[in-house]
Amino acid sequence: MKNILIASLIGLALSGCTSIQINNATGFNPESIQQVCIVDNPKVVIKNFNQIIERSFKRYNIVAKTYKDTDNLSLCQTTLNYTATRSWDMAPYMVAAQFNLLQSGRQVSEASFRLRGNGGLAPNKWRSTETKINELVDQLLNKVPSK
Repeated sequence: MKNILIASLIGLALSGCTSIQINNATGFNPESIQQVCIVDNPKVVIKNFNQIIERSFKRYNIVAKTYKDTDNLSLCQTTLNYTATRSWDMAPYMVAAQFNLLQSGRQVSEASFRLRGNGGLAPNKWRSTETKINELVDQLLNKVPSK
């Protein structure tokens, strides 16, 4: 009985720890995106975060460049606003992120990533920020990258 309880607790701790939610607007066409202007969020303190986002879009041949929120973004057809947080458990790791994709000022796609309970005992909480961001961008664009 004790072994079953321990196995159940370990299984519970390791499973179902990641939540990705997506909300695409009706008529959203990811194929129309050729360029994304990333609006820098200086409150996000995750190392190389903007560069990771840029590389993630590049997997779909989408040019992404980071701008300050004070820059003139009027020429940007598609912009990305984001938030992200991290936690620490022997090393820092990303626990949550939310991406909002706008076209001509209208939100067309939103994706969020969250480790439930900051990941608990799940070893996947230490996956790289890049892996987590790639999953988020995949969902944001409703796509899977070609190998």
